[in-house]
Amino acid sequence: MELYQRELSKSFIVYAFTELKDVMEVMANQDIRAVVIEPEINSGKGWELIHSISNTYPDQAIPVIVCSTRDNSNPGLALEVTKYLTKPVLPKILRERTLEIIREKGKFNQSS
Repeated sequence: MELYQRELSKSFIVYAFTELKDVMEVMANQDIRAVVIEPEINSGKGWELIHSISNTYPDQAIPVIVCSTRDNSNPGLALEVTKYLTKPVLPKILRERTLEIIREKGKFNQSS
């Protein structure tokens, strides 16, 4: 995760959490452009986070990018996940895909 944080911080302010309540608090108070998540961390509570984001911010369409060692075997997540990347994912590729997704969603600001 630290490799991803280091690479993503070249283009973004990065917040890293393992607790759902901490993520939701920052999302309520900051201009979040995308969420990159490893859903298996913290005993799989990342899947709960994906549902919470979708339910709490249904109109904001915050891009959710999943990086997982598991294949995307849950088609129900397709509605809540913007991009599913199966590890190993090079940190540079993750940063590039995140930038592309944010630009596509119209959430990129040159001052970021």
